[in-house]
Amino acid sequence: MENTKSFIARFWPTGTLFIIGFILIIYIAFGLVYLQQSPKQAQLDTQINQLKIILSRPPASGEEVQAAYDKATSNLTAKTDEDVIAKLVSIAEQSGIDVSDQSGKLRIPSAAYSQEKVGGNTYQLMSFKNMQVQGSYDNVMAFISNLESGAILDTLVVKRVSLNEVEFTFTGVEGDRRAEFRNVASAVLNMMINNGLSKIPNPMSVAGGLATNFMGDNPDTTPLVEGFPDIITTIAEKAYSGNGTPRGGYVLYKHDKISTTNTSQYQTVSYFSTLTTKYYYTCEADGTVRQWDGSNLVRAKEYVGSEESIMETRILVDVDIYSKSK
Repeated sequence: MENTKSFIARFWPTGTLFIIGFILIIYIAFGLVYLQQSPKQAQLDTQINQLKIILSRPPASGEEVQAAYDKATSNLTAKTDEDVIAKLVSIAEQSGIDVSDQSGKLRIPSAAYSQEKVGGNTYQLMSFKNMQVQGSYDNVMAFISNLESGAILDTLVVKRVSLNEVEFTFTGVEGDRRAEFRNVASAVLNMMINNGLSKIPNPMSVAGGLATNFMGDNPDTTPLVEGFPDIITTIAEKAYSGNGTPRGGYVLYKHDKISTTNTSQYQTVSYFSTLTTKYYYTCEADGTVRQWDGSNLVRAKEYVGSEESIMETRILVDVDIYSKSK
């Protein structure tokens, strides 16, 4: 008996620690199981709530079912390629694509007809292969998205899309407009450099509300003074010290430039080759030029873009359109 008590006394601390450790292990195990169940429970709650939303919706009425059936039947009605092409042009225009014939950015080939069996039924298949669409990346992607959304026809299937970047050079009226814009902006920069100007003293800015297409003074409209971009700066402000009568301002056509080495002398310089331009212009003090379609900026439309060419996205698309077989 005495030996038994001695044995228990010897191993009691170790046994106690063992029992406590065993209890802790069981407690931690149950805790881990609980933590693992919590996300699953949350996910289950979410699914239940979603099902409640669906189940709470009233079932479709007979009229709604009939309308859906009628729409599907209508979409399967045989259509002419002229009708489909008109819808393709419409969705391209809504997506921001230039659909004009002269731009050449939308080319839709004639449709090819065939028949195809699907699910035991025979359908007429209208195929447009290598339809070309070109424009900005965002506009082209919008066009593809609208095609695939069924915005044109529920029975339209996009079969193939190939994409590449191309350089588009502006020609015709748009090319001429951009060329004039570039030439005027370049002339303003050259004038500022030639006259040692970091800023134009009195520019014809947007804030003034007027634009002009006179690059210099019109001799037929005395005593009016025209010119661009600055007709206000006086010869005194230009530091002229001679006895002549040079014209004031800093203009692009027949500008009287005061000599920097001898301010009593001046010479007439043209930075732009003609007195007038087709479009109208404003200029800020830092030389920023803007182009307009009229002189009154309240009513005038501003043109943007002066690049000779830009990079655009071009895609080739194949689409199939299913309808009832005739």
